[in-house]
Amino acid sequence: MKIYLLLFGVLTASMMQVIPLHPSLQLYIFFFILLITGVPHGSLDYFVEAQSMKQARQKLSLKFFLLKYFLNMLGYGIIWFFFPSFALIIFISLTAYHFGEIDWPNRRKSILDTSLYTIYGLGVILFIISSHMKETAPILETVVRSEISAEFWFQLGPIFFYGSLITLVSHASILVLLRNKLSWNYQNLLNFIGQTILLLSIIYVLPFYLAFSFYFGLWHSLLSFNLIRKQMNLSDTWSGWIQLTRKALPFTLLAWIGLVLFIILSNQIDSHVVVITNLFVGIAVLTLPHLQVFSKIRI
Repeated sequence: MKIYLLLFGVLTASMMQVIPLHPSLQLYIFFFILLITGVPHGSLDYFVEAQSMKQARQKLSLKFFLLKYFLNMLGYGIIWFFFPSFALIIFISLTAYHFGEIDWPNRRKSILDTSLYTIYGLGVILFIISSHMKETAPILETVVRSEISAEFWFQLGPIFFYGSLITLVSHASILVLLRNKLSWNYQNLLNFIGQTILLLSIIYVLPFYLAFSFYFGLWHSLLSFNLIRKQMNLSDTWSGWIQLTRKALPFTLLAWIGLVLFIILSNQIDSHVVVITNLFVGIAVLTLPHLQVFSKIRI
């Protein structure tokens, strides 16, 4: 799947250089992909949790799961409301861990692996943000409710950009040195470094909304779906993927309704920046309980 996604990303980035899409069409694609794959990949959390508890010979109550899930969302939502800058730091930290976890080959639950893939995820996130600072600065300003201005975010852009590149290059060097401790062979190492170079190239070349759609909506979400499919012992066939989609649908609908209500109630919709900001915050609020469940997957 990774090979197919990377080929699709390279093809899309190449086509955009020849036939650029109108910004409004890019936004429609962004919303479509986030709603079709980005949000639904977290809609299987109940089944992942149930499968994990089944392996431990325990049962999971749907009511208890939903109560715990919503309380986590409520607590994190309160932090976003009163301390948006602090909540942003928490979100970036959680996302760095989660993105790195999905991208990491030969995933093991060790302090070394966890530390390395969290640093990797942080480098990728900072690269996504800083390589498209013209678009992300206004969003970041709105996210922290003008505690930090868009102009200041824009000034920080080069620091984040070169910092992310230095982080990822240093990270690759560390992987070479720690290859044996990670139980990686040279093929694992070369594949991962090559994968990283292609991902960064695709993200850099694509406009921001398409770059984010590709990395989060396609790369991250579809790889997550595939891990969940394996966790639930579903076949890698049309039938297996259809079963997975059916299981995700009810919770996906709830998530869609929740995000729409959140966007409507949390702020006046007077610009696409506000809508996208609230969408990001809504996804951020979903991230905390999602990560708690997803980290239990054992493949």
